[in-house]
Amino acid sequence: MKKNLLGIIALFVAMMMFGTIAAAAAETVVVAFNPEYPPFESVDGDSYVGYDVDMINAIAEKAGFDVEFEAMDFDAVIAAVMTNPNTIGVSGISITPERQLNVNFSQGYINAGLIVVVKKDSGYATPEDLKGKVIGVQQGTTSDFAAEDITGMENVAQYKTFLNAIMDLQGNKVDAVIVDKPVGMAILASLGDDSLVIVDMGLQADWYGIEVNKENTELLEKIDKAIDELKAEGFFDELEEKHLTKTEFDAEEAAE
Repeated sequence: MKKNLLGIIALFVAMMMFGTIAAAAAETVVVAFNPEYPPFESVDGDSYVGYDVDMINAIAEKAGFDVEFEAMDFDAVIAAVMTNPNTIGVSGISITPERQLNVNFSQGYINAGLIVVVKKDSGYATPEDLKGKVIGVQQGTTSDFAAEDITGMENVAQYKTFLNAIMDLQGNKVDAVIVDKPVGMAILASLGDDSLVIVDMGLQADWYGIEVNKENTELLEKIDKAIDELKAEGFFDELEEKHLTKTEFDAEEAAE
């Protein structure tokens, strides 16, 4: 009986130790993103900063996993998520029916909306005014698709970043730039160019979500639960105050 009791105690201790080790070895989720999209994600020295970076770190803490950020071109993000169940995409990514064919999305966490940046004296006020005009966009974003609908593919100028597109607007190489509202506001604040204005042409709502591999529904549930909790705590209001009401990046550096 004594031997049996000692054996049971030894087994219990071993199980406790195993559980502690397993808890310490938290799951690591790879975050595929394009750090050329301030104020949502950008590089500051040796660190990644921005709205999405703070958000995904908070989600990871709530959901109990670690994150490893992996920088890549925007167009490569969805492919990375599709091919790896343990990779998520977080890069100011709009939830669209086309993308939902290939990946799952978390609930929307911010409605960015599409606006148009034009020269103050352009007279452009509606999408009709932009027909046949050259519109700058960031390649692969919803602005790219919206511009094609307005002016035709032959008149869409695709850029690596929205900032590059807006700088070409300054140089009169394009007639307008379609951009997500918070990004456009941050870029214009950084440039300090009074000749540029934002025009809301009622193009579309634009909810950002987190891309998750279709096979990893458990991870999706964890992320959505964490987003609900963070919304209830007012965390997203804090993010907006921190990242969307002031300029946090150098325009010339971000355009490189």
